[in-house]
Amino acid sequence: MKTTFKAALLALTALVITGTTRAQEVTYGIQAGSNYHMSSFGNKSVKDNNGKVGVSVAAFARVGDRLFFQPGIGASLLRKEYTFENTQKTPKFYQVNLPLLVGYTFLENGDFSLRGLLGPQLNYDLKTVKSSTTTDYKKFSLDGRAGIGIDVSRFTVDAYYSHGFTSVDKTLDAKNKTVGIMVGYKF
Repeated sequence: MKTTFKAALLALTALVITGTTRAQEVTYGIQAGSNYHMSSFGNKSVKDNNGKVGVSVAAFARVGDRLFFQPGIGASLLRKEYTFENTQKTPKFYQVNLPLLVGYTFLENGDFSLRGLLGPQLNYDLKTVKSSTTTDYKKFSLDGRAGIGIDVSRFTVDAYYSHGFTSVDKTLDAKNKTVGIMVGYKF
């Protein structure tokens, strides 16, 4: 996972440098919103799998015009509830998220635009969370993220879905699945 993280950071750096040297438009913004975390479990011993509402904040840079690159950094509180080993679990995950998204503006009309986004998202859990008496959730995970958003003047609204590519726990065979909505402001 460390190699994946290093490769993603290298790719991000190369894309930002390439975008800057071509004098493309760069827009910065901040966002805040809510998420609903609903992990999938391959371990059939997990029962009563219920997602819970959490919160997210983020900052982003949008490089380009119609076709754009949008790296970001965010912080999320993700919550769950499930039963494993006859014990109810209610873990909270405090994550730093690094989405590296490519987007396309489908519709532009004055101050209004409609866009789609797609790309990987690296996640790092700031706090160690126990999944069972002998196992911790992994610190790093990799998700795929897809979303749709609108811009009205300097304001943004985004809806997204993130799906885990990597298992975040061997015992539970758990993968991230999160939906969210964010509102924001562009500078």
